[in-house]
Amino acid sequence: KTFLTENAETKKFENNFSKKFKMKNVIAISNWTVGLFAVLKSINIKEGDEVIIPNLTFFATATPIILCGAKIVLCDVETDNFSLDLNKLKKIITKKTRCIIPVHLFGFCCEMDKLKSICKKKRIYLVEDSAQALGAKYKNEFLGNIGDFGGFSFYGNKIITTGEGSMIVSKKKKFIGKIYSLKNHGRRKKKNFKHK
Repeated sequence: KTFLTENAETKKFENNFSKKFKMKNVIAISNWTVGLFAVLKSINIKEGDEVIIPNLTFFATATPIILCGAKIVLCDVETDNFSLDLNKLKKIITKKTRCIIPVHLFGFCCEMDKLKSICKKKRIYLVEDSAQALGAKYKNEFLGNIGDFGGFSFYGNKIITTGEGSMIVSKKKKFIGKIYSLKNHGRRKKKNFKHK
């Protein structure tokens, strides 16, 4: 009760979000740009790495990649779903490709099962930019919960809003601890002034 932020209401929001959208490991953060940066840092994206994103997206998808020092690789999109053209995607994957970020503009998406298979085969992280896709599904599975990570925006023009804000989803719980530490100045727990 002594904390102005990240107290009972935030936890309640995370729990309700988790139940509503059947997503296990969730963490609230200030916005999706910061969220995507935290995700990329948690998987150690660094200088020399390549991250593929669609050539049709808001600039905030690219910003965290730049902040990590990695190289942005643009992939053409399909005209029927505004998402990654998987045939063209296969041709631009290199040994330096560490992450692919499909952007689900307006709730549309590419063939996520095929993209997931490509990423698994090549050992590439799949991070879904679901900023505009809260509640949208692909083959009965919520977007944002298909890849290794997903992220949602609660900015003023999104499906639900908290003014600003975001929710990160991770397939593996261990990454939530890393992301929490990144968003909390190196601290793993509240009421702790040890900054790793």
